[in-house]
Order: sequence, then structure tokens, then C-alpha cells
Amino acid sequence: MNIAPAYAWQNGKLVPWEQCVVHARSQGAFWGANVFEGVRAYLGDDGALHAFRLDDHLARLRRSMKSLHMRIDHTDAELAHACSTVLAANAFDCDTHICVVAYFDEGPNFDPLAYTDSTGVHVTAIRAPRSPGFERGVAASISSWRRISDDSMPPRIKTGANYHNSRLAQHEAVRGGFGTTLLLNQRGTVSEAPGSCVVMVRDGELVTPPGTSGVLEGITVATVAKLAEQHLGLTLRRREIDRTELYIADEIFLCGTLAELLPVTSVDRLPVGTGKPGPLTRSLQAHYDDVVRGRTGHPEWRTAAPKEVAA
Repeated sequence: MNIAPAYAWQNGKLVPWEQCVVHARSQGAFWGANVFEGVRAYLGDDGALHAFRLDDHLARLRRSMKSLHMRIDHTDAELAHACSTVLAANAFDCDTHICVVAYFDEGPNFDPLAYTDSTGVHVTAIRAPRSPGFERGVAASISSWRRISDDSMPPRIKTGANYHNSRLAQHEAVRGGFGTTLLLNQRGTVSEAPGSCVVMVRDGELVTPPGTSGVLEGITVATVAKLAEQHLGLTLRRREIDRTELYIADEIFLCGTLAELLPVTSVDRLPVGTGKPGPLTRSLQAHYDDVVRGRTGHPEWRTAAPKEVAA
């Protein structure tokens, strides 16, 4: 049973959850003409919620809007305040997932393809406990679907319409008995998983596909790169990865706001390494958790949420 939060934010106002709506004929709803960011807010050891890398997410949102020639009526500071307001209004006492969505509204004659400057923004947050896969790992397949490419549906733009590609791949995987799937790009090399980046450990080296391989340029994978260099003395190498490299990898994990650092224990029913989350993955998970909970370093990545809404 879904228990909805009490409040959301839309176009400058805190509103009851059920009133945060866009019309079915809006371009954002009809054709997925929107851009969005998902941000995790973590409950720290001090009992307070902190949004993780909020500024970086809002910067990426602006890049997506620029690519779609979209303008909105709110600054990044206002959007950050909206995120904090939603967290405080709902009095969350657990990890949450915030979605910031900018969308094209109803166009001339309600045509979903018509040019329009009419836009809106909504911010929602829900409780988001950590996936059980964080500890035990997940089984992955190689999808029969290819990843969208920059010359057709640019993956660098985080837009709702792009995620039909991820949905097709993920649902195929679930029907096949897998927990997730890995997509190949148009060149046949590894791209990403639905909603997360892929990191491979091979011969002690950390490798992830480059930004030109059909991936969303990930904030979590950038966090992993920094933590690996800082704590383990390892450089995250960005290069093409062949499908069969996944079969012989020592470790594989996914990186994403919702996925966090999610170990992949098998690919196409072949065990990855020992078939259990590996030591480098476990080490990076621990360093990641220390940072997001405020135990060690990088306070600039954590934005504190107020405990109550200001009058």
C-alpha cells in the first residue's frame, strides 16, 4: 500500500500532494516533454536530513533545459529552497528521494508538438529506504534493446521521454527473472543500466564507459571517482567496455541516485567474480555511506534541510 506524503511544491507554492497535477494534454504529460532530476536526502547520524549533491543536480537540470530550449520562472536557489520546504513540510524521518521536474505545459490548440514557452515546475519527495540489493547484489542480463544515441534521443538530456528506452529494457529483464539489465549502445559496447551507470573492476582497475557511449553523465559515478582516488588511490578510467568483458570482470556495480552503489553478482547467469559483492565494491560502499551520512569529509556535497517550514 502506498502512503503518500502530505505536501508537494508546484510553481512557487507548497500544495497538498493530491493537488500537484499537470493536465493530461500538457506536453510534459502527453509526450514526456520534461526534464528532471532525482536527488537523495539522507538521514545523517545527527538526526537531520541532508540533500546529497543538490547543487550538482540542479546544474545538470539547467543543462538539460538548455538542450531543450526550455526556460522556467525559478532560480536554482528557489528550486533548492523548494526541495528543503517539501522535506520540512512532510517531516520526513528517513532517507527520501526528491524529484524536481520542469515541464512544457499546454501548447497552442493543445498540440503536443507545437512550440510553446509555457512551462511549469513541480517538486515531490517520497520515502526511499535503501534497496536490499545494496547488501546482497542483483542479477543482471544483457538487454536485447539498444541504448538510445546522441543523434536521435540524446541520453545526456535527462528527459522523461528518454526513459521509455530504460522501461522497455527493465521490464524485459524482470520478465526474464533478472533484477536489472545492462544496455549496449549502437556500437555494441556497454552503455548503462536503466537509471544508473556501470562500473567494472578488472585486474584491480576501475573502469566505466565514457560520456560518449550513450550514458547520462552520472553524479553518483563522479562521486565514486572522487572517493576511489581519495581513499583507495585508484583512478576511475573511462573507456569503452565490451560485452564479454563483463563476463570475466572481477566485480561490477551500478551507480545512481536511487541505486546508490549496487553490486551486480551475475551477468546472463554467469557469476561475476565469486558471485558475491566484491571487496572494492564493499569498500566504496562504506566510504560512500560515510560521506552521505556526514561522518567524513565533503560537507559541500550536503545541503541541510530545515526541520520545519518557515512561516
